[in-house]
Amino acid sequence: MSKLNDVVINKLSGGLGRRTPEQDMVSGLLFSGVSTDELTNDKVVLLASLEDAAAYGITELNDVGGQSAYYQIQQFFRMNPSGDLYIMKTEATSYKIIAAKAKDMQEKANGNIRQMAIIYAGATTFADTEDAVAAAQTQAKFAYADYMPFEVILEGKGFSIEEATSLAELTAENVSVVIAMDVEKADKYPNSAAVGLALGAISKAKVSENIAWIEKFNLTGEGFSKAGFVGGEEVKALGLLGELNDKRYIFARTHTGLPGVYFNDSATCTTGTSDYAYVENNRTINKATRLLRTALLPKLASPVLVDIDGKLPQSVSKSFEGLCRSALEGMIANQEVSAFDVYVDPKQNILATSELKVKAEITPVGTARKIMVDLGFKNPFGIDKA
Repeated sequence: MSKLNDVVINKLSGGLGRRTPEQDMVSGLLFSGVSTDELTNDKVVLLASLEDAAAYGITELNDVGGQSAYYQIQQFFRMNPSGDLYIMKTEATSYKIIAAKAKDMQEKANGNIRQMAIIYAGATTFADTEDAVAAAQTQAKFAYADYMPFEVILEGKGFSIEEATSLAELTAENVSVVIAMDVEKADKYPNSAAVGLALGAISKAKVSENIAWIEKFNLTGEGFSKAGFVGGEEVKALGLLGELNDKRYIFARTHTGLPGVYFNDSATCTTGTSDYAYVENNRTINKATRLLRTALLPKLASPVLVDIDGKLPQSVSKSFEGLCRSALEGMIANQEVSAFDVYVDPKQNILATSELKVKAEITPVGTARKIMVDLGFKNPFGIDKA
């Protein structure tokens, strides 16, 4: 139906800044640097936007002497404007020392952080980065044991293409090392990596999604325009990129025939055969861990009836299975897992052990890391080969 000339008013939504209750996007930035009057050492505050950072005295003017906190915060919110970002500034004399404070920050954030980036402003070699990986993995392991799991993203400070070692040897399944950097920023941030950008992409992704997904995660924008590595070197040789990919680094790359800049993958510092070789594997299991514990915790120390043989009645087994299924069904609906199975063995001897054992298995969502196409010519008239 045609319309007369008019002034058209389109009603918009989102201006009030109301946020989804989903917690998967909640992230953290742990950094060292110059204190501000508004942000004292070891104080954790929550940012909902880049403007919030200014309220705590964090501006571009703070990014001097190796500091990059403002840049990382800016890139985080550019990539995910709906993200929530806890920040904590602390004193540290080494990359390893600041990484060792990750669980302390998580505790001060009430365990809400799902992924955390750590940056250090001091002079650092890649050997120091490897020490920080070990310290961060220890923190992530302790946090998982305390039911507040999170993933860690570290800068590959001191990275050298010529001396790049394999991160798989570090056996740190909850830690990733980012060596991506905008070469246009190399003069100001010579030994920094774009961890804020990676953190923003991870927080924006479903727990099952790879941040290298071309369709969803184009990195190009203000503050990141030309793919390079820590130190400002730009490398275009695909063979070299393949080697770095095999060595489990996260870097930025371009694709022939497609504009934009993209991450290569989401590797963690462990072998590619591990169940937890990629960030999305860990985020999926971490989310399932939190959901299952929340569902079962009210039943802790509850009475459990048994039958005359000491076995669990079917009603009891199915009740606990139902709690777990209800907790995980949302992940199915959100396409974060492909399937799951829960089983409570009725034959377990709870009278002797006071332990009720539940077996839960989830089938993750696959990732099309390679797409193989068989392509050739065809003659419509055919050829008789007889």
